[in-house]
Amino acid sequence: MDKLNHIYQELGENICLYPFFGAFYQTNNVIPIAQAGKPNSVRPCSIVMADDWTKWDITNGSVVQGRNSPAWQQMREDFLAGRFHEIHDCRSCSYNERSGTTSPRQQNNKFLAQFLDADIVQEVRRIMADGNQVRDVLTLDYYPSNYCNYSCVMCAGGASSQRHTFEVRVLGRKEKIVLNDADPDFYSILDRVQIINFTGGETVLQKQVHEIMDYLIQRDLAKNIVITLLTNASSSPEDLDQKFREFKQVIYNVSIDGIGDVGEYQRRGSKWSTVEQNSLTLMNHRYISTVINFVLTGINSLNISEFVHWCYDQGFGPRDQRYIDGGWINVSPVFRVDHLGVGALPPPLRELALARLADTRSRFVADTAYDDFYRRLIDRFASVIDSTQFDSRHLQQFVEHIRKEDTVSKRPLIQIVPEWAPYFQS
Repeated sequence: MDKLNHIYQELGENICLYPFFGAFYQTNNVIPIAQAGKPNSVRPCSIVMADDWTKWDITNGSVVQGRNSPAWQQMREDFLAGRFHEIHDCRSCSYNERSGTTSPRQQNNKFLAQFLDADIVQEVRRIMADGNQVRDVLTLDYYPSNYCNYSCVMCAGGASSQRHTFEVRVLGRKEKIVLNDADPDFYSILDRVQIINFTGGETVLQKQVHEIMDYLIQRDLAKNIVITLLTNASSSPEDLDQKFREFKQVIYNVSIDGIGDVGEYQRRGSKWSTVEQNSLTLMNHRYISTVINFVLTGINSLNISEFVHWCYDQGFGPRDQRYIDGGWINVSPVFRVDHLGVGALPPPLRELALARLADTRSRFVADTAYDDFYRRLIDRFASVIDSTQFDSRHLQQFVEHIRKEDTVSKRPLIQIVPEWAPYFQS
């Protein structure tokens, strides 16, 4: 934390390090059937919410040059000027922080401060002196494919092949998946990168992820690289043990949005017994550190307590010092589908959700770091719900959305979360 505090003191607490050191590199797209192929893109992060996505497209075949486009330079200038909350494309992180929960910006800053082998302040100042131009990619988010075995209700076809199938068959969308080759300078980036975050899609099912890991091992680069993998815990990591031993560190970001039926409904295609078994394997793995990401929606907001107690009972948190500093469980309000968020909760359900969280919090009474961790986790959940205003339009859209999901779900939402039943009466 001392390093991160120094960064904030020197560069301002509104800084985001990703536009200076990172790149979210995407080589796949979902496009209209009649449209020609779309170029690869390189964006500052995965949750940029642009109105004009073409400004992040790579037009010259170079990932490095793409990171010095006018859009990138302007974003760096805005962060250096402390204009974080005014950056339109960064409104998702801004919303998180104003809601009282930790944003990806803050988590990424903490992560880079911990794992980048660089003088971050000095390097940012060099970039400033060079007209906000960058030379190297030190941390790379690689998104080669949307191949995924789940069709989560809050997802989109661009992030899941199964979801894309749902959108074509149920929603009638006329779209196709396009996979492109990597740009010419991609492998030269891998020769210098210090962190690779594999994303998707379900990362361990993507052949490109395995190819890159093999490349790094064969080139004797893996020992200097931290890798993270986004996973839905549908498979066990045991088959990858030998490869993982070659890397400097391996971190799994496990998506768990609820236990039992609630988790299975939100992440359609999942089976809780499998998710639980594989998650516990990851938590106790000798070569892996684990972070849980909980996507908060109107679906699971009434059942947060069960998730919290499950994590607590499994001993997940600061009892194990292998986990990265302070980032064991992330609370991520759903984005890009605002009508599935807690803003859709009608006042009676909102008050019920907050009352359940307050009751759960009262059970963590021990004066220990472990109980305090969970009290603060519950406070983050409660803060998002309490600070998000009810929107009747979102409620209407929520009901319409869920009715379509229910046509292919094993059980309708009102059987999983019966408190929603009165709002689905036509």
